[in-house]
Amino acid sequence: MNRLAQLRALAAARSDDPFALYSLAMEERKVDLPAALATFARLAAGHPDYLATYYQHGKALEDADEPERAAEVYRAGIEVARRQGNAKTLGELETALDLL
Repeated sequence: MNRLAQLRALAAARSDDPFALYSLAMEERKVDLPAALATFARLAAGHPDYLATYYQHGKALEDADEPERAAEVYRAGIEVARRQGNAKTLGELETALDLL
C-alpha cells in the first residue's frame, strides 16, 4: 500500500482526527490538487480551530489559480489565529494575504 492509500485509510478510520485529514491533504497536494482542496475544505468545515489548515489550504488555492478563495481562507485563518493568540501563524497568514 502506498503512502497516499495509507493516509486515506487512516483518515477514513480516524475522521475525528484533524491531523489525519491534514496529513492526507498535504500528501494529496503533491499528486491530486482537486482532491487536496476537497480534503482541506472538509478539514476546515469539521475542525475550524485546526490552525495549520488555513495557510496550506490557501497555498493550495493559489496553486489552483483561485486567489479570491485563497484570500477568504487566509482571512478566516487570521481570525482563528487572533482568537487563539498565535502570533507566529497570524503573521504568516497576514503575509500570505499581503502577497496575493
